[in-house]
Amino acid sequence: MKISFSWKKDVDSIYPVCSSITENNDGKSILSSLLMDDGGLPYNDTIAWVDEGIKRINSVLTSEFAVLDWDRERWGAEFTIENAQVYALLDDSYFQILTTQQLKKALLEWKLFLESTPNLQNIIEVDL
Repeated sequence: MKISFSWKKDVDSIYPVCSSITENNDGKSILSSLLMDDGGLPYNDTIAWVDEGIKRINSVLTSEFAVLDWDRERWGAEFTIENAQVYALLDDSYFQILTTQQLKKALLEWKLFLESTPNLQNIIEVDL
């Protein structure tokens, strides 16, 4: 699975975008939706939320907890030591399964991207 990160510009601001070639039938990437769920905050204010997700995944991977979840406004994830289910909070039948290691890598790479200097020409591709 591959995801890519880029910067987009609208009239007033520059914002981060995550996309994936792994999409549902409706053309939506659930993992991308989870990463971009900013809760209405500026993107740099979401870094603490991403850190919390990484912290919770590490707690599961070290067997401190058997299962934990992490969510925002519309998207969430539940993970065990092996697998993560990323899902829509408003429709629990709308989900994607990946390994917990893949989700951790996605969060780590997304955090690095959010902390980088915005550059409209910069596209980062990540193999999960």
